[in-house]
Amino acid sequence: MMNIGIIILDFLKAKKVIQNVQSILNQNISENITLHIAVVDNSCNKKNAEILQSELEVFMKSKTRHTVILDITEKNIGYTKGNNRGVKNLEKLCNTLDYLFVINPDIETKNKNVFQKMITYLENNENVGIIGPRQVHKNGEYAMSVRQFPNLFTQIFRRLWLRYLPFIKQAVEKDEMQKMNKAYIQNVDWLQSSFICIRKKLWNDIGGFNENYFLFMADSEICFDTWKRGYCVQFFPEAEVYADGIRCSGGGFIQLFKSWVLRQHVKDSWKYFVKHLFEGNVRK
Repeated sequence: MMNIGIIILDFLKAKKVIQNVQSILNQNISENITLHIAVVDNSCNKKNAEILQSELEVFMKSKTRHTVILDITEKNIGYTKGNNRGVKNLEKLCNTLDYLFVINPDIETKNKNVFQKMITYLENNENVGIIGPRQVHKNGEYAMSVRQFPNLFTQIFRRLWLRYLPFIKQAVEKDEMQKMNKAYIQNVDWLQSSFICIRKKLWNDIGGFNENYFLFMADSEICFDTWKRGYCVQFFPEAEVYADGIRCSGGGFIQLFKSWVLRQHVKDSWKYFVKHLFEGNVRK
């Protein structure tokens, strides 16, 4: 038997969470695999919580081999702590988890073989620690879910008009891997954690998401630590999911003064750069 943990951290997207849970439970999964889904509501919103409690109840009381649990936080504890809390909830439910999926509420798994394909691939490739599917927007464009490891230069200049200067534009395109061929499986620096699968033993070894970050950079960090431990991080386009196309970290320099989310991105980024200031290319 194999046990799979799935964490969905919600922030004011109750309806999307319900749809997500339903689509996950409709996946074509081998009979020897059990899914354990932990929803963590980080919204601090009574109406959002009531929707989740009401509409998830049918899944939580279901007599199938799969399980669904709901945890409502008393305050917004952030992305990293919220996901780590979800994993701890899953561990109380099942102490023999083999893999963990971290999924954003607004990701749609229309293809019913996504989970099975990703699990099978990891089972057959022991050198791979984390994989992420190809993400597609509703307009058919590929989502920007793959990046090079962050550097201070591109983080600053992508938010200024200077990003349109040829050499800076080229650096930003490289950082965002805009010219990457998304048709085949390949090693990448890091994957956005909007939809990833990681080996549970690797998650334990790393210690989960680094809680020094509140909202951003935890995915960069966990992929960095994965490479340091001798595992690969891979883009896996044989599985495909749909994303809503909204980037909460987007925005220019002026938005720094208007957007709390963007300021938090800068704050978390600075912590990342300071920590890795003297570290070289971990993939060499």
